[in-house]
Amino acid sequence: MVLISLVTGASSGLGRVLAELLCEKGHRVYVIARRKNLLEELKKQCKNLEGEVIIIPGDLSDGNFRKKLISQILKKEKKIDYLFNNAGFGRAILFEKQNKKEIENMFKVNVIAYEHLAALVLSSMKKSNNGRIINIGSVVAFTPLPYFTAYNSTKSAVYGFNRSLIYELKGLKVTSTVVLPARMKTGFAEKAYDCYKEKGRNMCIEKFNKIAESPYVVAKNIIKNMNKGKEIITPTLRAKMWYSTRYFGFVVDFVMKYILGPKERKHLEQAVLKEDYKNS
Repeated sequence: MVLISLVTGASSGLGRVLAELLCEKGHRVYVIARRKNLLEELKKQCKNLEGEVIIIPGDLSDGNFRKKLISQILKKEKKIDYLFNNAGFGRAILFEKQNKKEIENMFKVNVIAYEHLAALVLSSMKKSNNGRIINIGSVVAFTPLPYFTAYNSTKSAVYGFNRSLIYELKGLKVTSTVVLPARMKTGFAEKAYDCYKEKGRNMCIEKFNKIAESPYVVAKNIIKNMNKGKEIITPTLRAKMWYSTRYFGFVVDFVMKYILGPKERKHLEQAVLKEDYKNS
């Protein structure tokens, strides 16, 4: 029997790699993102693999789209075995300068979409007493990066959501897991700094990605552990290290206030905001 997976934010980065690896394992993978052309490239890339990629372009901030998405898959497949809540974006900026509409949209995509999609698939999963919900969080839930304030709070919400949900799933063969990676070399930085003019934007992206990890390594670890029903997956050594510091808040505070914080502020002070972002 073919396993059915749904991966959001699959046009690039971690989501794209997850879709590829699932397709290698023979899954029928429904991939979701706004950029249809990139999803079509993914489909072509996976055409010779054991599984199959089915693209559904759309905006996950739209509740009606989310309902139609799950309804469409369940009508055709009768089940969803794996939900990978991966879509999301962040912004590096002084909080008072951040576009408030952007904050609202960030919560719609990073939090509300995760919870809504999970709610929509749970009835089917509970009926068959089988299913995996994999929520992509971040170590910033415990070690929040300065100047990513709104983004950090969305990832804290994802962690809290997952931890609460597992209590409701006790005794079932349906599980919910939160993945806590450290920063990765994906398109995240490009989006996080695209409100700045080119020179400053490029400088910030370069600094961010300098110590970022491979999304392929993270994705491989997720696939390896996705059936174990763990509450938390820390997919790399760096992620495990940052997660362990939750017991030592004073260490995190020192690093963020006096090391990473000043470095990030220096970068942002050199990066001038675009007029269209300031006026939006």
